[in-house]
Amino acid sequence: MTVTSSFGPTALTKTAIAAAAALGVALAVPGCSDDGADGAPGGGAANAACEGAPTVEKNEFCASCQMSPTATPATCKAPRTVNACCAWVAPPTKPLERGVGLNRYSGSDPTIQLSCLDDPGTVGAPTTVTLKGFVRLFSSGGDSAGAKIEIFREGEDGSLGEAIGTAVTTTSDDENVKKEDWLEKCPDGGCTFRGYTYPGVPTETRLIVKTSDATGSSQWAALYDYNVFFPTAAAVDGVIEYDPSVVAATDLNTVASAAGGFSPSQDKGMLAGEVHDCADVRLAGATVDIDAAHEGDMFYFGENETNPLPDKTRTSAGTSKLSLFGTLNVTTGVPIRISALGNYNGQTVLLATHTVQTFKGSVTSLRLRGRRPWQQ
Repeated sequence: MTVTSSFGPTALTKTAIAAAAALGVALAVPGCSDDGADGAPGGGAANAACEGAPTVEKNEFCASCQMSPTATPATCKAPRTVNACCAWVAPPTKPLERGVGLNRYSGSDPTIQLSCLDDPGTVGAPTTVTLKGFVRLFSSGGDSAGAKIEIFREGEDGSLGEAIGTAVTTTSDDENVKKEDWLEKCPDGGCTFRGYTYPGVPTETRLIVKTSDATGSSQWAALYDYNVFFPTAAAVDGVIEYDPSVVAATDLNTVASAAGGFSPSQDKGMLAGEVHDCADVRLAGATVDIDAAHEGDMFYFGENETNPLPDKTRTSAGTSKLSLFGTLNVTTGVPIRISALGNYNGQTVLLATHTVQTFKGSVTSLRLRGRRPWQQ
């Protein structure tokens, strides 16, 4: 079985939290429910939007979630009128559709698979495996040589946990390579994905896979891929195939500029990811947001898989068939709740929720792919 990382080849608030802290503002909420809105400041159209917010389905496991004391917004604020597991998210405006006919995370069957929202399975007994695969590119770079791969346990609060095994590095003289030419920025002859082997990785364990620049040349930005989980059943002869990704440092500026003329701050983090169904196929029409302040609106990428870039016209439409979303300049070093909603069979459903953290001058990514086995 082959598993691949969320940000490839596919996908940041100024001082709101700091200002609130300086004023001694504490927006603590003892608990929260996802049954529509909890109220809104102001009146008129804002109140009407909040009072008319849809009820969220498939969210029972999240009934006891706690709203962060620094949540932004902390209450309903149009257009983010739906309480999605203690993160305010805009309601979906279009029915969900599967991303078919793509090079990655795709399929030929348009039937959406959401069975894991009711039955995510359970966490099994862990064992130790070896990861093998190829380091893919998000968009730019041409050749994934010079990438450093590290694996960590994922903390309950999204923190970077214990390091697992020994970091490995891809090199330009490695003959174990894979070639693909469908990315727009690939050179003649195709992009080169370098092979790697990483032993001693536990299954049935929540992991973070970090890729970064191993050469000191700043070619690759640091990328922290969350929500990585290898079932023991996926191993064949003690091996699981997994393709992590690297993102060129120049891609961060390109994405931020396309999202609205922004610039990524080196003191804050970028967050990006994809929304998939339970069978790991991309979903169009999902809306996503986080419980932390960020610069500008959550942005969604357009449909050009060969050169993925934010599309500013999709703010209310949600994800395209690439399922990519992102946001800029997020405060680092604190737990961040990220939730995704979708319109499925006329109901607003909680497609996924996860807690991450961001890191200075880096990208946090994840594949939101339904309710996970530990979310009981």
